[in-house]
Amino acid sequence: MYISIWKIVKKLYEHWGVSHSRNSQGTSGLVLKSLTVGAGIFLVASCQFFPESELLPQEEATRTYQGRIAFKQPDQSFVTIFRWLESGSAFQLTLRDRLALGGVRVQGNESLATIEYSNGDKEEGVDLDDWIESNLGISLPFEELWKCLSMKCKLIDEATQREYDSYGRLERFSSDQWTFKFFYKEKDLDSTALKKLEMSKDDTKIRIFFTKFEN
Repeated sequence: MYISIWKIVKKLYEHWGVSHSRNSQGTSGLVLKSLTVGAGIFLVASCQFFPESELLPQEEATRTYQGRIAFKQPDQSFVTIFRWLESGSAFQLTLRDRLALGGVRVQGNESLATIEYSNGDKEEGVDLDDWIESNLGISLPFEELWKCLSMKCKLIDEATQREYDSYGRLERFSSDQWTFKFFYKEKDLDSTALKKLEMSKDDTKIRIFFTKFEN
């Protein structure tokens, strides 16, 4: 399954903005221009938009990542706050803006997913492979990318180039013309918690900053 992170953020927020603009003209433009870091607001607003997930309650998650995603190209840039929950094949990705004006939750398993918007719209029984191909195109390995945060994934195994830091931890690898670079929170051989992940390809750069990293 392949998906460009910036495209899913932009696509889903545009969906929210079009619907919300019926009641609040110009809000979507404000949201898209003002997206930035705000993990505190993210936590407060989590329960305001979406009910507790029956598929993957937060307390059952075996992996939790939280922070912000920044996408940059010469002609555009985009930032959003995120939370990723995972347990087995079940996953949940929540995206929202710093002002808590809108959000999106994508949750599912390896085959089907539900897409929920903060305006109440919902798409159920979505085949993500078909949905991504139809709406977002092919770019980054979506689910596999998140697995790589545990340092165990096909991208790392099949990497054409791997580099390690002085502690023997994976620091950089290349896969499918993308370059991935890990930045660790602690200078410790036993620490694999990340503070940042950078991905680059040609003039596209994606950075994931972590405020919470639990494997």
